[in-house]
Amino acid sequence: MGLEFRRVTGEAAAQVLDERHVELYLATRAEPPYLSGPLYQPDRYLERTGRQVKRPGFTAVSAEDGPILVGFAFGVPLASWWGGHATPAPPEVTEASSLFAVIELNVCQDHRNQGIGRKLLDELLTGQEAPYATVLANPAAPAHDMYLRWGWRKVGTVQATPDAMVSDALIRKLPG
Repeated sequence: MGLEFRRVTGEAAAQVLDERHVELYLATRAEPPYLSGPLYQPDRYLERTGRQVKRPGFTAVSAEDGPILVGFAFGVPLASWWGGHATPAPPEVTEASSLFAVIELNVCQDHRNQGIGRKLLDELLTGQEAPYATVLANPAAPAHDMYLRWGWRKVGTVQATPDAMVSDALIRKLPG
């Protein structure tokens, strides 16, 4: 079977709350540095993501090999910088009317290093109206270096909730 990428918005984007997406999310969050901490439990994912899905502009992209979900990414437009304990937004973001936040990018371990994550992210960001995208990346996670290789740059740190790890806030200019 060939790999199929599917982009959805609106009500169809609620697919990220189904069992396949939750299982993949939990599998990636069982790896270091996350190690299935309290923030990465099913109820927290479902509660947090359930709120995000309802926001205007929520977009999700999945990668499927037949019936097998091998990866997914989703995000949502933000009207302002990250909440929680955050360093101030850089001037270019402060001056922008909006930005697009990449909330999740997950790929099954046995499908990594095949370009799937990059394709998911490219599909997610294509056509976004915001001038910049942002993502939070744990400095100890392999994805952090991946984002930097893909042209993202660190502009600060964020601790989104009291039980969250301190993550680097990364941004990337979007085309258009």
